[in-house]
Amino acid sequence: MTPEQVGQLQQQLYAAQVENEQLRNQVAQLAQTQQSKKDRRDKVVRGGGRLLIPLLDRQKVVRSFGKLAETAGSFTGPREDWAPRDDVLGDSRRFLEALVRFAVRRRMLLIILSLFAAIIPAIQIYLVVQQNQIIENQNEFLEIQVYDVVSRSMTEGDRNARLMTGALLSRANPAFLAGVVEEAFDPNVSGVYSAAGVEASRRRLQDAVFRGYLVQAVVRSAQRRMQDPNSPMGVVAAQMLPMLRIIVQDATGRVPEVIRLGAGDAKIDGELAEQVDGYLVKVGEAMGVYGRLARSQGETAAYFEDIGPYLTRVSQSKLSTNRFSKAQAFSLEVLLFELAVEPDPRDATHVDLKEAGLSPEEARAKGIEVLRQAVGADAADWDALAKYVEGA
Repeated sequence: MTPEQVGQLQQQLYAAQVENEQLRNQVAQLAQTQQSKKDRRDKVVRGGGRLLIPLLDRQKVVRSFGKLAETAGSFTGPREDWAPRDDVLGDSRRFLEALVRFAVRRRMLLIILSLFAAIIPAIQIYLVVQQNQIIENQNEFLEIQVYDVVSRSMTEGDRNARLMTGALLSRANPAFLAGVVEEAFDPNVSGVYSAAGVEASRRRLQDAVFRGYLVQAVVRSAQRRMQDPNSPMGVVAAQMLPMLRIIVQDATGRVPEVIRLGAGDAKIDGELAEQVDGYLVKVGEAMGVYGRLARSQGETAAYFEDIGPYLTRVSQSKLSTNRFSKAQAFSLEVLLFELAVEPDPRDATHVDLKEAGLSPEEARAKGIEVLRQAVGADAADWDALAKYVEGA
């Protein structure tokens, strides 16, 4: 081998020795770290043992008593074998200290166990509270999802989607349905502030159509509850009358507007016109249900006070030459039949004129007479209204 190769080998050997020494140091450090961790763990265990074991250990009491007995036993022998006075006092002190320490440690153990016994129920109560909060949050999120589905179906869905949503709302909690009706029929929600908005006939008709499905949900909900023998009529009236009153108040301004937009040769899409007809008919049904519940609670005067402005404004509209004349005539006819027969709230949904012994003409005339007396003879042109309903 050449001297250069020997030099390279020596350099590699020195490098290997240095690296080997570094590895030894690292291994020693790891071993020292592991040993220190083990020592700390043992120290913790021993400390815990020193804390807990004496709480249960009675051997010190026994040993100190045995030592004291042994010391005292020396007095049974010759006088020169008696234990010194300091030994007797020391053994007695150690025995008494052992007794006191044992009593104190037992009390401490009982206190610790009592604390654990008190803390565990507190933790359980805390967990129950947290779970209830989680459930409440989930319920809120679920309600938000329900609101989103209902609003999308009522505003973006087609006719069948709105019909189905109205049917589902009729089965909903009355408090939930009341909140929807109160917000949807609030006049401040859909205010019109410009002439262009006033003349936007399609949008105004769509507003009526949208509310028509809500009116249907309220009417169906009230009818279902009135025909349920297990539902007290007072509870049903308290739940449904505020919603029906809001619907009538909204119809007082909305129905004349719809009739105005349908006057003459107004060009209205057939599907939209059909749904507007449905809204007008549902308003008449709502007034009939409102009358039944009002009579059952002795609120007839308030009922006629609410529907009076509606009938006054409708009688002043141009009904004969109107796109929605037939639907409006049918709506009024439903109301007149209800007033003529005055059925019980739990009777069938539709009035049976044969069972009441009235013909349609007699029922219309009797209904007009009831309105004439209750609302006021000069409140509307009742004769013209009667002819309009009969001729439609």
